[in-house]
Amino acid sequence: MAGSVAPGLPLLSVLLVLAAADPPPAGEVWQSPLYTVTPEGGSTNITCSVHVNGTLLGVHLRQGHLPKTRKVTYYDGASAPTVDERFQGRVLFSGPTDRLTITVRRLRPEDTGTYFCEAIMVEGKGWGAGTTVVVTDTLSPAANACPGTQLADFTFPVALALGCLLVVLGLAATCVLRRRQIRNMCLARDRSMTCVIYEDMSCSRQNTISIPHHNQ
Repeated sequence: MAGSVAPGLPLLSVLLVLAAADPPPAGEVWQSPLYTVTPEGGSTNITCSVHVNGTLLGVHLRQGHLPKTRKVTYYDGASAPTVDERFQGRVLFSGPTDRLTITVRRLRPEDTGTYFCEAIMVEGKGWGAGTTVVVTDTLSPAANACPGTQLADFTFPVALALGCLLVVLGLAATCVLRRRQIRNMCLARDRSMTCVIYEDMSCSRQNTISIPHHNQ
């Protein structure tokens, strides 16, 4: 019987070593959204959802790259939250500790980065996948517009001005042509009247030219 049990001993030893080296996770952490773009001065919400096998002590929000991160805030649901001086007065909390929504307000360009939810448990720690926050500079509406929109906004007034100019030029040309037509009609009417020029050959009126009245 001893000979039949001996072959199973190495396998049992391996399983015990693996169990000691890789203990089951103390809990799972999810966070959302994964990515967000917010204008300067706006706000963003990061939700940390935690499922623990033991006791959840609190939730950290950290900024940076793992494993080197900087603390943003810590919330435990019992005592007052601690907030890093960079975010003082700009952080709000809502919801229970295991489904905590952290709102960061009045965002600045230097707030751009990746934020991680870290669950603190009696049995250990858990990390979320991270939320990438991009804070854009505040620009004027004209600067934010697409190039095609800017071109359309510029083209329409120019086209309208050119159209008005063409209408004015067309009216002016029509008036000039009309005046010429009226003048030509007047000249043609004057020429149609009988106008006879003759020379008086009498001695008393030598070297004079008489223009009789049109009714003569």
